[in-house]
Amino acid sequence: MRYVILSSFLLLASCSSAPWVTGHTDSKCIREQMVSGATGNARPFAAAAGFCAAAIRRENQGHGRPLDVRDDMTLQAMAENPDYNTAGLAFVPRDSKTKIPGGIRNINID
Repeated sequence: MRYVILSSFLLLASCSSAPWVTGHTDSKCIREQMVSGATGNARPFAAAAGFCAAAIRRENQGHGRPLDVRDDMTLQAMAENPDYNTAGLAFVPRDSKTKIPGGIRNINID
């Protein structure tokens, strides 16, 4: 019985779209695109962020939202730098008081 309840919970959690449950955050999407892209070819930051922003618009019936990469300080710095964010995509500011996606993680890759 205990295994049925546990497996049911895991199945429900995998169907959730909440980043704290699934681990799918904007920063994870951008990192995946920067490493492997859609066809196995790495993308630059602006193209990766644009791909993830388009995916968000598809999921939200055409409504976009600013990308939130505050859980990855390297990506946050790239988003704030116009040399990397050449498309001028909207991002949640570093000092925003909203909850950081993905929980407590704070990735910093130099």
